[in-house]
Amino acid sequence: MNAPAPAAPAAPGPRTVPAARPVPAARAPRAARRPSLARRALTAAAALGALAACDRPARVELDPPSLRFHARGQSAPVRATVRDSGGRELPAAGCEWASSDPRVVEVRGKLRDATVTAVGPGAASVRCTAGRAGALAPVAVRIAARVAVDPPRLDLRLGDAPAPAALRVEVLDAEGRPVLDRPAATRCADEAVCRGDDRGQVWPVGPGETVATVEVDGARATLPVKVVDARSAEGRPRRVTRNPMLDVEKAFPPPPR
Repeated sequence: MNAPAPAAPAAPGPRTVPAARPVPAARAPRAARRPSLARRALTAAAALGALAACDRPARVELDPPSLRFHARGQSAPVRATVRDSGGRELPAAGCEWASSDPRVVEVRGKLRDATVTAVGPGAASVRCTAGRAGALAPVAVRIAARVAVDPPRLDLRLGDAPAPAALRVEVLDAEGRPVLDRPAATRCADEAVCRGDDRGQVWPVGPGETVATVEVDGARATLPVKVVDARSAEGRPRRVTRNPMLDVEKAFPPPPR
């Protein structure tokens, strides 16, 4: 009996290759992973600089924004408001005050408040400086130098009803330019003849002659005034010939004691 033939060797199957292990990423040096002390210092300095910039004056506002004077020695207050770049007010910030022309105006101030005083006619400006910020307030000084009155003479009639005579008053500065919107005060030397008011009017009071003076901011003009009595008999005061209080005492006798 024949022996069984040996089995043929099996064909080799697909070869299994083990999976490759992931290669870890290269680590940065320790000095590169953490910011250096110099970079931290720069960042902190930038943050502090930004905070400090917020507290620096960026804008100045003046109240009032402009001034006008009509006589030497007149003064007015000015207040400054200092703000940062965000518009917030900086109460502790002060100003350095200066006048562009001390011959026209002078300014004296401390911190945010100042007083501006007129010195002479002209135009100038007042400046408030806070750090790199500042503001200007223009100032005009127009001083009355001459007063012209029309008519140059008044002939008034005193009637039953009081009626004033209005004067046309023109005010001029030293250069001959008109100074507008200034009140004119009128006064009579003899107030038994006439009386003036603060509107450039003259009121007849009694017959006679006197001189009226019109004054505007220190400049004056005079004119003669004559008043005649044109009242009717009813309008004239009655002559007092006896003590009028006697009738009052009779009508209201004192209470008995």
